[in-house]
Order: sequence, then structure tokens, then C-alpha cells
Amino acid sequence: MAIIEKSIDFHGGKENWDEIQSIAMVRDIWMFDENGNAESYVRQENEFRLKPYFEAKMSWEKDSIQHRVIFDGLKTQYWMGENEIQNEGFLQVKKREIDAAFYVLTKPFDLLDEEKYLSYEGKTELSGGVVVEAVKVIDGDPKDPGTDIWWYYFDPKTFEMVAYKVKTADHYSLVYNLGWDRTYGISLPARRESYRVDSLGNHLYKRASYGYGLYKVSK
Repeated sequence: MAIIEKSIDFHGGKENWDEIQSIAMVRDIWMFDENGNAESYVRQENEFRLKPYFEAKMSWEKDSIQHRVIFDGLKTQYWMGENEIQNEGFLQVKKREIDAAFYVLTKPFDLLDEEKYLSYEGKTELSGGVVVEAVKVIDGDPKDPGTDIWWYYFDPKTFEMVAYKVKTADHYSLVYNLGWDRTYGISLPARRESYRVDSLGNHLYKRASYGYGLYKVSK
């Protein structure tokens, strides 16, 4: 799809992306409730190794206790302080958190990979009258009611990925890209804001703010 190819070029190009061996960064996460009150804040250290196979590490401190989650390519492990948590259901939740954090880091570079169902939905307006071009993406089995559905929104002139919307099992979220870090020749997120929205994209309330920094990218 030409619009995605142009967006990949805008963000640094597939060739540059494919050379990356690993990405590490610090991620600040602020969460808010539906009344606008601050719910939580955490600073995470994230590391994702793309080659030769996918590995990930996340660590953060909460209530003076260090938390670490590691995926080594086969299994997930989690430590709270010196205690290893081995509850399988809990570990599955943490693996999904790793996958989600990496998933939104890779866009738009992998949108043309196989096993994605793409459809162009024309021009639309985001909140504030921002005109964008929309592409709908189903990443998984389109017949599975549990499969998330994504919409990616691109600037019609530059093809910057302005925002994305996702429909999960019980809600819609709309996330705006508010800044990029281009230190390594590709566009990696610097700031994002996430809103709970209705099916039409109307804001219900601000759910989260994300800050990304101290990138280390190896090729």
C-alpha cells in the first residue's frame, strides 16, 4: 500500500529499520482516571533485542520495590524484589505487556509484513479538525472476535504517522504521536498521549501520557 510505503520512508526507511539489532530506552508512564485525576506514574527501563530472535527486559521501581520482567525468547520470568513470581496467569499478563510495548514501537515499519489485513478508509478528521488519511489494519485472524482492530492515521502531505486507534475487547483507545526522536536516523516515539474514545473517535477522557528518552539503538 503506497501510503504506508511513503510513511515508512518518512520515518527513516525500511532498510534502516531492518539493520537494528536492539533498542533500549527509558519510558515514563502517567495514567489518569476518567475524572482527570492522576492514577499512577512509573519510570520503566525497556530493552528489546530484535535479532537473532526476540528478547525483552523491563524494570521499574514501585513502592521502593524493584520489579523486573524478562522474556528470553522462550519463557517469561518476573521478579518482585528478590522474589520470583511463578504464577502462570500473571506471567502471561506480563508477556502481553511486553508485546504491547514493542508492538507500538515498530510502527509504521512492519505494517506491510505478512499476515496483516489492510484496507484504505480515505480521509477523516481527528479531534481539532486535523485531516488525516486512515488505514485499517487487522493483525491476526479477522474471524476471531478477540482480534484487535487498528486504524493508523497519516498526514496527507508528509505521511507522518500522526495517531492510531485500536479497538480491543472492551474499549477504544486513540493515541497521538506528539514528538519523535530521530537520533539514530529513524523516527522513534518521544511523546504520546492516549485517550479513551467512542467508536467514532470522540474523546471520552485522557487515559495516559508517555515519554520516551535516553534511546540506545545498536545496528
